[in-house]
Amino acid sequence: MHIPAEQIYKEIKSEDAGVWIVPASNQETAILIKLPTSAAKSLIAGSELELFAGIIDNYLCGGVKIFDVPDAPLFICKPQHHKQALESLIKITSLKKSPLFLYNEMDICIASSEISFHHKAKEQLNDYLDLKYELSLSKDIQNANAISDRFLTKMQNQNGSILRFEVTCDQWESSPTSFYGVKNTYTISIDELNEGEVFERAIWASLESVFPLTLTKSPQVQEGKKKRELTDIVASHQYGTFLIESKDLSVFQAGMNRTRERRLKGTQKQALRAISQLTGASKMVRNVRNITSLDNCSVPLVLNQPMHCIALITEIMHEGDWSKVVQALIKANRETGEFFHLLDFKELINLLKLSNGDSRLFDYNLMLRFEKLIKLKSIHISACADSKDLTEDTIKA
Repeated sequence: MHIPAEQIYKEIKSEDAGVWIVPASNQETAILIKLPTSAAKSLIAGSELELFAGIIDNYLCGGVKIFDVPDAPLFICKPQHHKQALESLIKITSLKKSPLFLYNEMDICIASSEISFHHKAKEQLNDYLDLKYELSLSKDIQNANAISDRFLTKMQNQNGSILRFEVTCDQWESSPTSFYGVKNTYTISIDELNEGEVFERAIWASLESVFPLTLTKSPQVQEGKKKRELTDIVASHQYGTFLIESKDLSVFQAGMNRTRERRLKGTQKQALRAISQLTGASKMVRNVRNITSLDNCSVPLVLNQPMHCIALITEIMHEGDWSKVVQALIKANRETGEFFHLLDFKELINLLKLSNGDSRLFDYNLMLRFEKLIKLKSIHISACADSKDLTEDTIKA
């Protein structure tokens, strides 16, 4: 596990994804990547990785290309905000190896490996720097997004004005993390084969600090002589209740040969199923009102306000026709009177950060999000911490 410097960790927490080339302890160096959990699982399962570097507007940029989907690899890049980045890159290419650490949406280190560089990495970098690029060491990059966009375009087009390093990852080691709550403790390890269970634990861990006394995993409802699971997670506060149904995108079990279109269809099918299950669960809660935990303790719910029913999936893709999912959310709202949402894990974390750990703000921001859903007829809505508002998602493909 790698513990980054304070400034680097602040950047990791503030960005959805990124690549950092940093100095580490004992005069070593490291490469850090923040990425979606599904992409991290793909790497652990054997996906290839390429590393990029280049100077845009006098700023050193770092990037990676992850072949997690055969016909649509994932690109991640960012400008480097610290002066040691170039020194670290020079040292890494000289050694032709580097430790690599993966961080997930929760900003925790989940896995590590050592990468080895192919061919003449040091000579590549030396030839590139001989072109006499000027390099800015300023920490304040005013046009960071524009620089990232330009670098991303060069990565996608295999532009010769930036460097592409072929690398090989050594055996991956997971970094299990335990989360201690008031009532339960769960450990998350990315290499577990029960991917759905790990996803539920991650959701629980994310919500624990916001709902420490009312968060319940796998709540039970009496149905005749038997009990069955109501939904994956339930939580409440003084003004309302939250039902969460999670659907994880399998990587270890399903493999990595699915095309982007096939993955899109599978994700949409999962979303529709979760909305249907939440519709039934919300009706059950209103009619039964006798919910218990796995250890048979009563689960208190607040039912004098509309509930938030959250279908939580691993990743909301930005292409494709999502109109059927939008229609299903609106239909469920009209049928039950509850708020219905579709979020991916990244967006859940964004909403929690925007809400500063306050359950009332989380409730309020979800209501704002539902208003945007009705207005825009779109599930591509993103919480923006800078504007303290919810805006239509304009992420570029």
